[in-house]
Amino acid sequence: MFATIAETMWVLAGRNDMDYLARYLGRALQFSDDKVTWRGGYGPRLRDWGGVDQVDEIRKLLRSDPESRRAVAVLFDPARDFVDTLDVPCNNWLHFLVRNGSVYLNVTVRSNDILWGFSGINTFEWSVLHEMMAFWLGARVGHVSFFISSLHLYDERNEQADRALTGFGSATGYEEAWAGAQFRTPWEDFADVLDRWFDLEARLASGEDCHAEIAEFPDPLLRQFLQAIAIKWAIAAGADDARQRELVDELGHSDIAFALHEQLFRDSAQLLSSPVSAVNWADLRESVIDLHRSKDVAYGNSWKRRGELISIAANLARKMDRIDQVVGGAAAGRETLLDTVVDLLVYAVKYETFLADQSTDVAEKLFTNGGERFSDGPDGFEELMRARDVVGEVGTVHAEAAEASAAFDELDVFLQLHPQGEWMEKLALAERLTATALRLMLAVAASDPDGVDALPGCGTVMTAVPAGCDASGGR
Repeated sequence: MFATIAETMWVLAGRNDMDYLARYLGRALQFSDDKVTWRGGYGPRLRDWGGVDQVDEIRKLLRSDPESRRAVAVLFDPARDFVDTLDVPCNNWLHFLVRNGSVYLNVTVRSNDILWGFSGINTFEWSVLHEMMAFWLGARVGHVSFFISSLHLYDERNEQADRALTGFGSATGYEEAWAGAQFRTPWEDFADVLDRWFDLEARLASGEDCHAEIAEFPDPLLRQFLQAIAIKWAIAAGADDARQRELVDELGHSDIAFALHEQLFRDSAQLLSSPVSAVNWADLRESVIDLHRSKDVAYGNSWKRRGELISIAANLARKMDRIDQVVGGAAAGRETLLDTVVDLLVYAVKYETFLADQSTDVAEKLFTNGGERFSDGPDGFEELMRARDVVGEVGTVHAEAAEASAAFDELDVFLQLHPQGEWMEKLALAERLTATALRLMLAVAASDPDGVDALPGCGTVMTAVPAGCDASGGR
């Protein structure tokens, strides 16, 4: 995990020096002609091909023309690579496409070792660039497709592959929302944030304690990367098992924490619990729409009357705070947890309609039929609700609540820093909050059939709750 993160950052920064990479990937020197650089390293080719930053050019092209089919980065150079060398680029071509508000990525590879190349770095590094590009374009992350001419496993790695397959417990962590923080750095700040990241990495490698500075690092995803790198150097300095666990726990309910639990302690399977029962989302969605329609008649536009910060953000914060308290063990009182979660989802979706009122770019992304005031009345809300779907299995209430809380915190911080404008960036954060609120609602509904029955028209949307599940969805 440490090498995967370190090499990813090295590529994205446009570097190809062995001095940095060999600290994390000792075998990298075996593929360097001069033991100083990787002549075929992706970094300089991606970020400085004859003075062209291909990442920036793709970003600018797709911002100006989202329908473009020319957003291509080339990594194989025929002028340099038809030579006798230890290092010819294996990944040769990256193609970004924007379709229906999502960024798709196609990767063409001449030759891929499934253990070291494909699994060890390529899927990870390009997924990070993919997420970054989606953020810079104000779009969702779509699928990535790999076209690989030769995908292989070397004979000397058979035993290692067998161990990996034997130890795989059929779960990845994503089933219970062990999902990492999201990238949130605007392009104009990216170079400075990278410089700061590598400064902290170098100081960690030299033995400094940068804990406080890492905690204040501005980008959530890259902060988690630094936290992981800090664990590598703490281990090198002799940190015992207890200290390592403390540092991994600081990564929270993230995919990186899940991976490090497996790498360091071999206990990732113990982090998973049985999923809660399924809920018929289509029926529940219509019940929420009916409930909102009746409330809209009663309360009208009071939810947004005093603007984005005073009314909308305050409503979201009030609901999120209450969810945190109840999931943490406080009594629910007259308003059930499901009531609160439904309100959070409703406010999150309504916030998206508000953003559409402020920005034609947002409106064009969200709505197909045009219009001017998407947040007035129930129509805009209902269109967005019916466009929503659920991806993957829903985790426990605690897991989904943690994700919703993290999503709200990111939105809250961004709103404080950008009280005006930045509508597409706000939309990306709002959509994440909506997605997590939806999953949380399904988790609560599956663990609280009585609460579901109390919603209008919801008497038949539940399947059976497994024996042994308590009201919080746990075991």
